[in-house]
Amino acid sequence: MKPIIEVKDLEVTFKTQEGNLKIVDHVSFSVNKGETLGIVGESGCGKSVTSLSLMGLLPPIAKVTNGSIKLKDKELVGLKKRQYRSIRGKEIAMIFQEPMTSLNPVYTIGQQLMELIRNHNSISKKDARKHAIKMLDLVGIPRSDELIDEYPHQLSGGMRQRVMIAMAMSCDPEVLVADEPTTALDVTIQAQILELMAGLQKKIGMSMILITHDLGVVAEVCDRVVVMYAGQVVEECSIEKLFSNPSHPYTQGLLSSVPNLDEEKKKLSSIPGTVPSPNEMPKGCRFAERCSYVHEKCYMKNPDLFITGANSRSRCWLNETEEEAVI
Repeated sequence: MKPIIEVKDLEVTFKTQEGNLKIVDHVSFSVNKGETLGIVGESGCGKSVTSLSLMGLLPPIAKVTNGSIKLKDKELVGLKKRQYRSIRGKEIAMIFQEPMTSLNPVYTIGQQLMELIRNHNSISKKDARKHAIKMLDLVGIPRSDELIDEYPHQLSGGMRQRVMIAMAMSCDPEVLVADEPTTALDVTIQAQILELMAGLQKKIGMSMILITHDLGVVAEVCDRVVVMYAGQVVEECSIEKLFSNPSHPYTQGLLSSVPNLDEEKKKLSSIPGTVPSPNEMPKGCRFAERCSYVHEKCYMKNPDLFITGANSRSRCWLNETEEEAVI
């Protein structure tokens, strides 16, 4: 099966006062039609920058300096802003972490939805309004015919996030990128939003990339997962392997730090140390200083991604085999 989106050797560099910093370093992954891929890792690991690269929404100080992003057979790296705008929203859409900063406070919900719909479809304002109301109904918003004329500040956090989902889905995108879509919501609303997204995904058969640091969310909705650390992919595997037999020590550390309701512990597990700074990346493995399995080779050279099974890879010398490594 040919992937609907394929990222190869992606590098994103930020221009700062300290020089050019590589925030995303040779990241590769793919997503098949109808599949949900989770991208997880600590804050600052590069997962959100990766998602913004897919959307062509990097800040002015950032630039894709290497690699390829293909949506079906269309190369997205190097596209002009006008070309990206014709794709964004229609073929690939995004739900942002905080809807209050993503929705324009001076326009009504309806005005913002209708603008997006009319940008990608040759329809009248009347028909665009009908479609907007239909989308609000689809995401479970009550009295949508009235709420469409309200402003973002008049809605709760959960309702604003539903509006963001309605906007993202309004043009039936083939790929939906969701960057921490439930972080700002309470647990009950989180569950509703995840259930809603999974239901809509099945309904229209789209693919989804879910950016999160919450392994509970990953377990709930993802088919495969990519684990990132210090700008690199350190593990990729199926959701079953992630929870039953993770290969990378960092992944193992993440899983052991999740509280277990069936166990009594006086102290929660944690990964010692901190993520290395982008301008002080070590020569060897980037996780070496925090790893309990570290040995001499780890300080000498950064490992490649070694194949650990069907569609599974791990960036750890413990997984080195005689097979050819995937860089």
